[in-house]
Amino acid sequence: DTRLTFTQNFISGGIAGVFSRTFTSPLDVVKILAQVGTADTKQGFLKSFSNIYQKEGLKAFWKGNGVACVRLFPYNAVQFATFHWLKNALADANGKLGALSAAFSGAMGGVFAAVSTYPLDMIKTRLTIQKEHGGAKLYDGIADALVKVARQEVVVLCTKVSSPRHWCDSVRWWYLHGLRDPQPDL
Repeated sequence: DTRLTFTQNFISGGIAGVFSRTFTSPLDVVKILAQVGTADTKQGFLKSFSNIYQKEGLKAFWKGNGVACVRLFPYNAVQFATFHWLKNALADANGKLGALSAAFSGAMGGVFAAVSTYPLDMIKTRLTIQKEHGGAKLYDGIADALVKVARQEVVVLCTKVSSPRHWCDSVRWWYLHGLRDPQPDL
C-alpha cells in the first residue's frame, strides 16, 4: 500500500492522536486519579467527575493534556509510520501480507512508539496527579517537570539500573553540563 508516503503516515498518525487524546482527556484524568487512589475518586466513577469539577473546575479535566499531546503526536506518528513501513517491507511480491507479518508490524510499531515516548508519559502522569487548588504544586509545567525529574531521578536511575553504559554516560554529561544549576563563584 503506497497511497501515503512515510511522512504523510507520520503526520496523519500524530494529528489523529492529538485529537483523540484531547477529546478523551476527562476520562483519562479520572482514570489516573482513581489508579492513584485520590479522595476525589473514592465515591465511584461518575461521582469523580463532579468532585473534581467542584474542587478544581473544568480546567482540571485537561490537566496533563498538553504533555500528553506532545507525547501522543510522536507516539502515534511513530506507531503508524513504523507499522506501514514494516507492512510494506514484509509484503510479498504481490503486496500481500500474512497474518504473522501484520501482527509483527503492529507489535513493532507499538514497541518503537512506547520506548521513544515513555518519559513524556511519566511526566503526563506526574502533572495529572498534582493538585491545582489547595495543594503544593511540585511542577510548573512540562519543561519544569522534565528538568526536575532529570535532575532528581534520571542520574540516580543510571547508577542503579543496568542500562547500557554509553546511555548513562550521555545522561550524566547532559546533567553535569546542561541541567545543573550554576555553581556560585567561590
